[in-house]
Amino acid sequence: MLEDELREACDELVICTDDGSKGHHGYPADILKKMVADEALDAVWIIGPGIMMKITSFATLNTNVKTFVSLNPIMVDGTGMCGSCRVTIAGETKFACVDGPEFDAHQVDWDELMNRQRTYTGQEKESLEHYHEHTCRCGEHK
Repeated sequence: MLEDELREACDELVICTDDGSKGHHGYPADILKKMVADEALDAVWIIGPGIMMKITSFATLNTNVKTFVSLNPIMVDGTGMCGSCRVTIAGETKFACVDGPEFDAHQVDWDELMNRQRTYTGQEKESLEHYHEHTCRCGEHK
C-alpha cells in the first residue's frame, strides 16, 4: 500500500514480511538492528501490529535515532470524544485519532496499548463466526 509514494519520500524503504511474500523474509527488528549498527539513521517509522512495533522499536532504544510508530488502537468517532483510541504516551493520555496516530515509539505504554486492543477479542471472534455463517460460500461454516 502506497509503496511507490513511500519510495519517493524515503532515502531507503525496507519491507519485511514474516512469510517472505514481499521484501525481506524475516523480522523487521533483525533488519533494523543491523541497520542501526552499520549506518547512520536520522529517523525510523515503524508500521504494523502492536507487538511488532514494540519489539522493533527496541532496536533504536539506546540510540539517537528518532523512532516513530503509527498506532492503530480501536477508534470509534475520530474526534477524541469517545476515548476509545486513548493511549498513554510519556505518561500522558493522548487520543490517537486527533493527537496521532504517529507517536515517539520510545514513549508508548505498549503493555497498556496491547491490553486495550484485546478488549473486544471475544466480540470480534463472535462477529467473524456470524459473518462466515451467513455470507461464506465455501460450505465449511454451515
